[in-house]
Amino acid sequence: MDSDKLSYQKETGSKPLREPVLTALPIRRRLINSNARWSCSKDHKKGEAVLVPAIVYVLSGGEDREKVYFRNLKNDKMLGSCVQVLFQSKKGQGLQPFQMNNIWQQGRKKGKILVDGKEYRLSKVDKVFLVTDVDEFEDQLVSALSNKARDDYGQWVISNPCFEIWLYYCFEKDLPSEILKLRYITRAKRSQRMKQLNHQLINGGADPRKAFDNTPTGIANSKLHYRAGHYRIPGLFATSFHLMMEQIIAFVTERGRSFSEYQEAKRKKIEAFLAGK
Repeated sequence: MDSDKLSYQKETGSKPLREPVLTALPIRRRLINSNARWSCSKDHKKGEAVLVPAIVYVLSGGEDREKVYFRNLKNDKMLGSCVQVLFQSKKGQGLQPFQMNNIWQQGRKKGKILVDGKEYRLSKVDKVFLVTDVDEFEDQLVSALSNKARDDYGQWVISNPCFEIWLYYCFEKDLPSEILKLRYITRAKRSQRMKQLNHQLINGGADPRKAFDNTPTGIANSKLHYRAGHYRIPGLFATSFHLMMEQIIAFVTERGRSFSEYQEAKRKKIEAFLAGK
């Protein structure tokens, strides 16, 4: 394995981001996929079934920008009625791959996870994603992936050199020379340089909130550059983030809604705001 393609240094911003807690009630929708769960709610008429939101557990190495990216899934009423995201990381410094793996393996063994002080049974969780950058943790990733049990359904979502490459693909398709030159600088400087380039190359910068709105674009662009090496660790300038987002969007589709519906509602909201309504 070419370790030069699998490591970098990531710095996290010091400014904390507050996250409002909003809860969206499940709504009644046409069943598209028979795997989706139905339930009954006291808020609905007797005997009337509602489609339960899919539960997605995201165990993240990054605590800041990754959390902001997933915020719309938690706060948008329509998306929240389709997918409930349980985001977990470590405040202030995030989690290394071995820490993420330990937390997940303990949860698998117990059959339950603890997120923000609330316990969830894994039998009710639809997908588990372990989101990480390659960083300087190549050995940890290789160890976790090479020793993964056959019945371990946690999916590793890995970005190389960092999460910012996914944000870039949410806005742009081609890799300019400025980004390609990252292969010639030390691993410790790649992450910070990628953040700088996102601000320079993308109008308004690669805001995670705006990037989320462009998720379908990110999926298409990420696929064009995706390649994986040993243990499916992405090569430099590649990320498997699109694989996770395709599955999350599928949960929305299964519940009779669409991501384009969210995008259109967001566009109209912005237009109304700009018009002063």
